[in-house]
Amino acid sequence: MKYRSIQTRLIQFMLAVTTIPLLLSLFITFTHTRESVKEQTVNENVRLIYQGATNLMNYLRGIDRASLSVYSDPHFLRNLALDPDNYRVIAELYATLQAIQTGTQDVHQIYLHNDLTGQSTQISSNLPRREFRQAPYRTIEQFGQGNTAIEPVHQVHSYGFPPRPADILDFEVITFYRSITNVPSPDQYALMAIDVKLDSILAICDQLYAKEEEQLYLIDDNGSIIYSPNPAQRGQYLNDPELMNVIAQADKGYYDGNDAMIIYEKLDLPHAPWTLVKQIPHQTLYKNSTELTSINAIIAIFALLIVIFGTLWISIRITKPIKQLTSYMNQVKTGRLDVNIDVTSPDEIGVLSRRFRNMMDTINNLILREYRLEIANKTNQLKALQAQIDPHFLYNSLQSIGTLALQHNVPRIYSLLSSLANIMRYNMRNSEAKVTLQDEINHVRLYLELQKQRFRDQLEVIWQLDPESLTAPVPKMILQPIVENYFKHGMNTHAGVGLVSISSRISEDSRLIVVIENNGSSIDEEELALIRSKLAAAYDHYDRNDNGNDSIGLLNVLMRLNLYTNNNAELIIENALPHGVIVTLNINAWESEQ
Repeated sequence: MKYRSIQTRLIQFMLAVTTIPLLLSLFITFTHTRESVKEQTVNENVRLIYQGATNLMNYLRGIDRASLSVYSDPHFLRNLALDPDNYRVIAELYATLQAIQTGTQDVHQIYLHNDLTGQSTQISSNLPRREFRQAPYRTIEQFGQGNTAIEPVHQVHSYGFPPRPADILDFEVITFYRSITNVPSPDQYALMAIDVKLDSILAICDQLYAKEEEQLYLIDDNGSIIYSPNPAQRGQYLNDPELMNVIAQADKGYYDGNDAMIIYEKLDLPHAPWTLVKQIPHQTLYKNSTELTSINAIIAIFALLIVIFGTLWISIRITKPIKQLTSYMNQVKTGRLDVNIDVTSPDEIGVLSRRFRNMMDTINNLILREYRLEIANKTNQLKALQAQIDPHFLYNSLQSIGTLALQHNVPRIYSLLSSLANIMRYNMRNSEAKVTLQDEINHVRLYLELQKQRFRDQLEVIWQLDPESLTAPVPKMILQPIVENYFKHGMNTHAGVGLVSISSRISEDSRLIVVIENNGSSIDEEELALIRSKLAAAYDHYDRNDNGNDSIGLLNVLMRLNLYTNNNAELIIENALPHGVIVTLNINAWESEQ
């Protein structure tokens, strides 16, 4: 143990690196020359990178101006709102887009999705194509509403249109997005995507560095590589956290990295937050100084080899067991109590690892069985609760849709079937235990749309939703059972128009508040007291023998809320005046996310 201890090994390493003072002679020689060489090289490259950034900005501004030409066309915005089957409208839209495609350098194709009519149009060197879509193609749907943006390098595609024999899809492009609005109104009429080939960008960047000696990158603010000397890196992410941190602090400058001098310049474009980065290796930067001290450099190389060997020796023979033990501890911290600790080094770290393994075996034998049983019971309980949603409204909806289909031949049937299909699809997404409040709201909207078809003018729905609350995570299927109770027990079509009001907000203490109110029949006071007592009992357990009770939907909702928020949720039910029922959900929605 004495000769295998970490202390002994560190002493041996320190003795091995005593040759480092031999590097002092090389250091003294370089000190007098490299600063002037570095200053001259940096100044030249700062000017070169600035000129390259200017050329790139002029090129991108040209594409931006081309995309703005749609506003110069007096008929373009008007045509977006006209009948999509009007051939004159189609021809004018095609002409405007083709003028951009043929009149702008490097534009490969243009894709336009009309939000007003649902028409998607593709313009390329081949014949234009169009089709009806409910939403933009998935790659531009992520862009959303805004002014302009640029998607980094990616493989060209046909935006969901079937490829034609003449299509070439084996090259890369960047995509320029523009939101087309009815100026000065912010309302978006359409979303346009312009695929731009990389030819001009490559030509500009190729002139900014010396091949085989220097490196040049064009990256966006997320680190995605737009240009690199290695084509395989384009579209990938630059793995250099230090560089990204420096770029985030200043728009331009330079600094001395570990292996190279880094010079960078940001493009002054809001829609293209790109940065030109040039790396000049120290070998190139100090080439002249190195030649003057070649003899001392040979001695330095031998000294560096000793340092490298010593570093590797420490990393492999000393620090590796420590890293392994740390990795095992991290796995145990995440709950893997049965991790196999395999550290066989004969020194102190090996002894510590074996003792730690014995300790974990003892702890694992004591708690692993109970831990797994608790998780299994909780999972089974959750699945049982989620399985109790009453599908009664689906049968009513199908009956209404079938009746409508026999009486009329209208597109409304398609809309109702789509709503019902989306509801069923949402119900069958068993892999998602939690969703956003927005997903739940969308599901209830579909449900109420079917109910409005059933009750027609006898039903009115009011929505009061705080946009901030829609991103809150909630258990799946907590709103629809509450709304369904109104149609099962409270709605009275003979008393006038039925009203359902749904509102949501975030309270001052960052809790999600959802209120569902109706103007149906109020609950008898004795029955209301009974329901409240059962809800209070639901905080601790779930009575499986109460399946026939009318409050099963509320019990189901409250039980699942408690499972996901560690019993930090409230469900309050009360009668409204002059009649009706108010159900309030008070949820600490983010507790399970922390």
